[in-house]
Amino acid sequence: MEKRVIIVQRKERFEKNLLGELKELAEAAGYSVVMSVLQTRGYSSTYNIGRGKVLELKKLIKEYNVDKVIFFNELKPGQEYNLQKELGVEVIDRFELILEIFASRAGSREAKLQIELARLKRELSMIREYIHLVKTGELPGFMGGGRYAIDAYYRHVTKRIALIEKRLEKIRRIKSHRWERRNYTGLYSVSLTGYTGAGKTTLFNVFTRLNEFSDGRPFATLSPKVRRIKIKGRPLLLSDTIGFIDSLPRLLLDAFYTTLGELLYSDVILLVVDISEKIGEVKRKLEASFEILSKLSISFNNVILVANKIDLINLEDMKEKLRFLKEYGVDVVAVSAKKNVGLDLLEDKIISKLPRYNRYKLIIPRNSSFLEKIVSNCYVKDINVLNGKIVLEIEGKRDWIEKFARKNRIVLFSR
Repeated sequence: MEKRVIIVQRKERFEKNLLGELKELAEAAGYSVVMSVLQTRGYSSTYNIGRGKVLELKKLIKEYNVDKVIFFNELKPGQEYNLQKELGVEVIDRFELILEIFASRAGSREAKLQIELARLKRELSMIREYIHLVKTGELPGFMGGGRYAIDAYYRHVTKRIALIEKRLEKIRRIKSHRWERRNYTGLYSVSLTGYTGAGKTTLFNVFTRLNEFSDGRPFATLSPKVRRIKIKGRPLLLSDTIGFIDSLPRLLLDAFYTTLGELLYSDVILLVVDISEKIGEVKRKLEASFEILSKLSISFNNVILVANKIDLINLEDMKEKLRFLKEYGVDVVAVSAKKNVGLDLLEDKIISKLPRYNRYKLIIPRNSSFLEKIVSNCYVKDINVLNGKIVLEIEGKRDWIEKFARKNRIVLFSR
């Protein structure tokens, strides 16, 4: 049975109302949202929201038989404690909610370690605050065991964080080595990214002809998936990465660095945008995505904006939104991944964005095993049989082709 929750946001005067997105997150975690509460006011150190709003919440909890309250705002330990004591139900914030979603969807060992790391780092900051509150007498009886129990748990958490970071560092080294080795495979790489729910996995499924999980809810993809594909005859590596979110907590961004690192080694990045939404939402989500890409020091020269879900809007609306997207100064292609519309134009744009291929002519024995390897790693422009041998005109990465030719004693002719 779904737990009934109330979602709450306290926003300053000029801040964005993000209760709609918080509702989507709560529903993705399996909660039933029965009420949304918004308060526009300054910060309160006691409850985060004002005392009057707390009393209002208390009445709503009884009226709607609520099990939990979820805050958009990040709560300090003292605020969480005060709210739970006053409201009589569990209180969590958006950070804890996102971790719940991640934990339910994590499949790989790396994803599980990253989630645990983010949770423990958050817990560590909470413990520090708890220790301060215990010292000042503002939080009597915490954990039942007094200061000794808190100190012991603090040491346990710090040791566990160090161990996880060590394991993730090992994974990062392995991944970095794997990413660097791609330069010698002959394949360029393309990554799908963008705001959660924009349709990245649907597009990934179309290109790869697979049926990866995609339910349209936030964070369907936690661990990057990488597959070999061909676009216009050119072999590529395509990866589907974790979705972005507005105001992504820094701890989560840091914890998922090894996952987001896939973008750093990509030759082309497809930034997928859902343009079926209102233009204000499109702008908000796009700017949140650009902000995260900037934090990762990714050049926008390698980015193609993929305006997805054009099947859900009319022609005039699409034209208006495409004009708006082009103001960002990056290439824009309109598609419907679900309806297979505009994908040919997108493929052309991807090919034009890739680093320049080198052209060669080579001759191989007719019955050799070389052909399969060449076709797998290069774009074959032309193929003929001459005097019992195969004559190929190919395009591909110079380093791989020349290394392959030297190893197999094949003579190359530059084109």
